Amino acid sequence: MVRKILSLVVLLTLFIFSLQVNAKAIQIEIFHINKGKVIKEEPSTDHIQREVVTILEGITDVYRGFEPIPQKGYMVKIPLENAVEVKNKWLNTSVNEVILIFPEYENPHLMVFGAENSHYFFHFDTSVDEILSELGLRFKGQRKE
Repeated sequence: MVRKILSLVVLLTLFIFSLQVNAKAIQIEIFHINKGKVIKEEPSTDHIQREVVTILEGITDVYRGFEPIPQKGYMVKIPLENAVEVKNKWLNTSVNEVILIFPEYENPHLMVFGAENSHYFFHFDTSVDEILSELGLRFKGQRKE
């Protein structure tokens, strides 16, 4: 009887632990600008988290376009599991979330959320192909460099 109770306690503990692990999964949201809604959610992976850090390290300039949020395209919101310190000539802050912006017929650019919920827009020279592949995304009209 004690053995059964002990087994039940162990199983219950494992079940509760697995629920907590699943509840903490970081969700990436894919937003369709034209439709005005999130069309897909995917759990983040360590690989995607590392790719985002590489993108942050590859910032090349401030986005100077008139309309940083386009009328047509997609946005991919990626919360970071651990904040990343970004220090370059355009930005000196801790970043906890990024949004990759994919205008319909331009190369993607980046929206960064820093301390105190401030946001900034940047160009970067890092490929996003691995992130898109891992998320099962392919956006039509994307220009290749």
